[in-house]
Order: sequence, then C-alpha cells, then structure tokens
Amino acid sequence: MKIPYRWVKEFTDLALSAADAADRLVNAGIEVASVTPLAPAGLAGVVVGEIEAIERELGESHGHRLLLCRVSTGRERFSVICGAPNTKVGARAAFAPPGAVLPGGRRITATKIRGVESQGMLCSERELGLGDEHEAGILLLDADARLGQDLITLLGLDDHVLEVEVTPNRPDCLSVLGVARELAALTGARLMPPKPVLKESGEPVTTLVRVRIEAPDLCHRFTARVLGGVTVGPSPAWLRARLRAIGLRPISNVVDVTNYVLWELGHPLHAFDCDTVSEATIVVRRAGKGERFTTLDGQARVLDDSMLVIADPRRAVGLAGVMGGADTEVTDRTTRVLLESAWFHPVSIRRTSRALGLRTDAAYRFERGADIEALVVASARAAELIAELAGGAIARGMVDVYPRRRKRVRVRLRLARLKRVLGVAPPATRARRILGGLGLPTRVRGAVLDVAIPSFRRDLAMEDDLVEEVIRVWGYDKLPSLGTHGARAATPGALPIEMRGALTAALHQAQTVRRALVGAGLSEAITHAFGDPARAALFRAADAGEPLRLLNPLAQDASVLRSHPLEGLLGAVSVNVRRQQPDVALFELCKTYEALRGAGRPDPATVEPRWVAITLTGRRTAPAWHTPDAPADVYDAKGLAEHVLAALGIAARPGEAPRLGGFEPDCHAALVNDAGAVVAEFGEVAAPVRAAYGVDAPVFAAALALDVAAATAAPPLVYQALPRFPAVQRDLAFVLGAGQALTAAEIEVELLREAGPLLRQLTLFDVFRFPDGRRSLAWRLTFQAEDRTLTDDEVNRIQERVTRRATETLGIALRSA
Repeated sequence: MKIPYRWVKEFTDLALSAADAADRLVNAGIEVASVTPLAPAGLAGVVVGEIEAIERELGESHGHRLLLCRVSTGRERFSVICGAPNTKVGARAAFAPPGAVLPGGRRITATKIRGVESQGMLCSERELGLGDEHEAGILLLDADARLGQDLITLLGLDDHVLEVEVTPNRPDCLSVLGVARELAALTGARLMPPKPVLKESGEPVTTLVRVRIEAPDLCHRFTARVLGGVTVGPSPAWLRARLRAIGLRPISNVVDVTNYVLWELGHPLHAFDCDTVSEATIVVRRAGKGERFTTLDGQARVLDDSMLVIADPRRAVGLAGVMGGADTEVTDRTTRVLLESAWFHPVSIRRTSRALGLRTDAAYRFERGADIEALVVASARAAELIAELAGGAIARGMVDVYPRRRKRVRVRLRLARLKRVLGVAPPATRARRILGGLGLPTRVRGAVLDVAIPSFRRDLAMEDDLVEEVIRVWGYDKLPSLGTHGARAATPGALPIEMRGALTAALHQAQTVRRALVGAGLSEAITHAFGDPARAALFRAADAGEPLRLLNPLAQDASVLRSHPLEGLLGAVSVNVRRQQPDVALFELCKTYEALRGAGRPDPATVEPRWVAITLTGRRTAPAWHTPDAPADVYDAKGLAEHVLAALGIAARPGEAPRLGGFEPDCHAALVNDAGAVVAEFGEVAAPVRAAYGVDAPVFAAALALDVAAATAAPPLVYQALPRFPAVQRDLAFVLGAGQALTAAEIEVELLREAGPLLRQLTLFDVFRFPDGRRSLAWRLTFQAEDRTLTDDEVNRIQERVTRRATETLGIALRSA
C-alpha cells in the first residue's frame, strides 16, 4: 500500500523525515518495504503557465492543429507552438520553459517548428512522467494556481511515498489515518483526524431513499446519503496528483472522492447515480442462483446464492463490497448521487472476490475486517468533499440501518502480567499513555488498566494482546537481554526468567539430520503439504489407500494432503531444473498423512509419519579442475541414507522389502534395522513420475522413516581420541567363478570376522568382469592401533588369516595380478 508521507503529516505534527518515520514503523512491527521520492526522476524547472492568447494557426501535424500560443509565467512571456486538442485561451497548464528538464534527461530548448521559433513546451501527463494520458492534451491546472509556481511544489510532488506492507491482522493500518495514528503513538505527536462539517439542506434523506437489509448475517450495517445538484467533471489537480501518487487513475470528481476517502480513512464507499436506482430503494440481499450481473468493468458475471448484492426492487446494482454495477455508475450526466457506506462480512467478501476473480481495493479491506463504526465518518467525509468539488446540496440526515449493533469490548491488563511476560514494565501512567495514543481509551483501577477496545482494532481480544501493544510502542530495546546462563541479565525492576527444558527427542533428531545432510553438501527445502491427486496416484503402491482430500482446496492441483515423502521435494527439483539449474541436491524434513479405517471406526482417523526425503539429480559435485565430472547415481542416495542413519547411531543393513511406490522396480532397495524393520528406502525415481514433474534427467532419491528410526534402539555414543599412530593399508582382490552367486556383502562378513579389532575400515573399490563370466572384487583394508605403530609382520599375519578364511570358507581365489 502506497502512502504519501505529506498526507500522513496532515494528520499529525511529526518532525521526522520520511526515512526516520519508516524506521519507527518497522521497529513497531509495521513493515515498510521502501521509501521513494514521489516526483518523477529528472523532472525540474516545470512551472505554472497561462495561455494568454492564440496568435495564429500553423497547419496540421499528425491530425492535430498546430497553434502558436503566447504563454505567461507571471514574469516572462514565451511564444510556444502546441498541438494539444485542449489548448484554450485563459487555461493554466504545466509549462516547461527553455532550460527545464523532463524525465529521461530531455532538456527543453528553443527550437524552430515550420520556420517559427517555439520557446518551451506545454506538457502532457505522459511527458511529465505523471501518468499515461497524452492524447487528451496538456496537463491543465486549477484556475487559481499561482503563475510561475514550481509544478512539483504545486502538485505536492516534493514528497516521499512509503510502501507499507500490512499484515492481515492489522486492517486499521490500511489507511493514511491508520499509519498516522501509529506514528503519533510512537513519537508522542498529536493526532489530528479529519472532522467533517456538513452543510445539509432540503428534504430529509429518509424521504428520498429507502434501505432494506434482507441478509443481516452478511451485512451488519448499511448507511446512505443523497446529494443533489451535483456536477460531475474532472477533479482538481491536487486530488488527481494525490491519487496518482498512490497508484490510482483519476476518473471524475465524485468517483475520485470515494477512492480518496478509502485511502484516507480506510473504509470503502460507493457512489450510485441515484436516478437509476429503481423506486429509490436499496435492497441488500443474497444473489439468486445463476443471476447475471454486469460490473463496472463491463464484464457480465454469473452469481450464486452465496454472494451478497446491493439491489433495487428490479435488479442487482452492485456486488457488495467488491464492485459496483455498470447500470448505476456515476457519469457526466449524473446530477443526484446516492452515497453508500456499509459493513459486510469478511468471509462473504473474500469468497465472492475469489470466486469471480475480482481483486479490488474495497474487497481487500472488507475481507480483512472493516471498521463498523468508522463508516459514518467516512460517509460524512465523502459527502463533504463531493459537495465541495462537485457542488450540489447534501440532503438532511443519513439512512442508517444497523440491525446487529456491535457490543462494546473491554479488556483488563494487569501490570503484574505485563511485568511477568516482558520481564520489565513501564510505569502505569506510561502504559496508559501508550494505549491512549493507539486509540485505546484506558482507565487505571489500582494495578489494573481497564482498556476499551475500539471497533478498528479487531485484533485485540485478550490481555497478552495489550502486552504486545505496550512493548512494541515502548520499544523492544527496553527488554532485558538474556544472560550467559539462560536467565535474563540483572536489570533494575526486571523479573528473572530462567530458560528451562531441552529439545524434545523429535527436535533433537531433526537437528541431527539437518547437521548431517547440510554437512554433506545438501540444501534444505520446505514445501507445501498439499499435493496434486494426479501426481499422488503415480506414487501410490498397490496396497496403499487414497490420499486424504481437503474440504476447501485452494486449487485442483493442491486438493490432497501429501501421501508420499518425495511429492513436494520433486516439485522443488522441477523448479530448479526448469530454471537451468541441473545439479540439484535437496532434502526435506516432512510428514505424510494417512487415513486409518477399521472396525468400530466410522470416521477415518489419521496418522502423520515423519520422514526425511533426499533427492539428487545432475552432477555429484560442482565441476573443477581437480574434481572428476561424475553424475550422481543410486549409490549416492544409498550413501546419504546410511550417512543420516549413522549420525542417528543406527546400524542398518540391506533389506528385501521396500514398500514405497514411485521408484523404478529394478533400482529400489531398503535398509533395515537390527529388528528387521524398514528404516530407509532408496532408488531411482520412476520415469512416469519424473515425466509428471517435467524432469528429463534421472533423479535418485531416498526416504528415511524418522519414527521408525526413533524407535530403534541406538547404542550410546562413545567418544574417543583421534588416532596418534599411522594407519597401514593393504589391497586384496578375489576372483569368483562364473557360477558363483556370492555377493560382496557376504564376502565382507567373512573378512570382518577374521580381521579382528585392528581393522578400522573395509572399502570395496573395484569390480571387474572377465569375458568368461568370472568376477574380480577388490577391497582396501585399513589397519590401525591406538597404542603403537603397526609393523609389517603384524599386518602380514592378519592379511594371511583373512585371505585363508575367504578362500577356504567361500571357495574363492586370491587374484595374483
């Protein structure tokens, strides 16, 4: 939301710069994304000029008459050639004399056009960088604009715009007044909200218009005013400039006022052409099923009975809280205006806006919760401005249908609670002043503050909400810092708070997993728990049930809960690959969601198993001069799974019972614990699954069941000193006959059994197949002692034992060369 800072300062006497004000807001929890100058970059030297006379016509250019005009700036006169269609004698307009600079670095000089010298330029909005309007002609200014005045000053462009990002729980800050209120409370400045003064005349409004609410559950309040004798036309320059500053396009004085008040006070309004409302009667009702309605943007829309409309006795005239109708819009023929200011249920507006794809400033505010009491002030403010800028008379009174009056809310804040939560507390008078500055009337009753919650602060409902309000205004820097032993450092008046407890087992496990995988070079991803049912079906194993469906999904491709640990992570791989990042190594700590159905269980219960999912695609390592450019493979996925299990202290071995779907059948295996439970699965992601995610390259993955890992008894960690003595390495290669079906794991069991405690590491580093079907497997054995340097004789004796055991027990031969 864009907020011109000078507009804010109209409501509070701040002495801060725009940047300093932004810092104060950020420190109080109101995010300000940027502070930018309002004036277009490079604009300088443009002033107010008056067209005193049109001296002659110089022919046509591009369909426009070229006119030689005499332009005065009050001190000087210039001969200027202009082809704008709205050029007229007596008009005051934006004039760039010789020496002025327009956006883009264009410097104005005297130049000849058709042999006649033109001394300067009468400028359009687009040439000044103020908007896109060009064909309508030059930028005309108010008749009372002072000649020679700098245009930037006249239009209030010597200002800065705060880009404020308001969280959904703070709709009170979706206005200039709301931001001004925050700054006034933070600085102690005086808040000066607008106080409309209405000059009413003529008939009472109750004789001119009637209002009936037929859906009081969706519309809690509706007010109406009538203004007669209105002349619709362009808004004055100051109003057009202010609307452009906040990113809105000026339309007409009446419509511009409703937009202006929306931004100023935060409450949406709508103006109807009163003469087009049948029987001068407004009916607030639900739409009929299939009812058709044409909105202001000219689009015919089909409504349903969950949507709220503003209607007359014949048809709908507005989509409540979202957009008005084309049949009753204010035009240049309008002379009577019916001004609506109402309160609509946030959920109803949000559903209607989303269902129709209509995102408007009004809907944005209503769906976050408008102020049901402030709508009266907003209506009066708009009526005052319309009467001032469009003429006419305001009918006496206001129709106010308010069937469900808001109950007054009061919350007690105990000073003891304030101190207990924060560890320190301001004096009661200071706390009362802070709350009062935020618009929260407060009475002191001993050690308790009795706070009245106004209608614009719907986010305040309990005592701790008020604690937060006090500290964010008083300053988070007032909180005592934590000491080195977990208790707050000694501060006068502070209540020591001891940080007790430790990480839960699940959090400790997650922390261990993160440390292991980040250390291995992977990046953590966090993905949505929602999934696409079409993709989920590709992961489903034969005996798996249907995924859990959401009752109110955001979209079809996010309508089920994750049923496979790789669903979200493969989406992240797809995003990276599509953005030309082919080498991806990711992991995610996630949950899957499964339904449990059984006898005596009418409704399905759910379980949420915890997983760590790992995916790899592309190269194993980043290419470098000293690193081979090797692609990742299934053994990388297996190694990472074993690496995580080792970090958790779990011994795992290959198993034969993988259960997860989504892998290639011939490249899918499991790791089991000592009890035979599957603790991890790994393999290559199936080609149909990769195709569904748009990934062409092979993807290797692993999924570790953290709940199974947590239930696995792990031996206690034993720490030992780093070895002080050197290791000795020996290589052994064995030849297996063509008919022998031994596995490398079976051979390793015998080698480890015979080698004894001095064998520290056993690594298979080579596999070779002979043309006749024989196989050669080579291992590297690393021996090391903790108390001495091993001699060759010791290692030779162990090597002989290991070789004899393997050859005699397994019937394999030692390879000699």
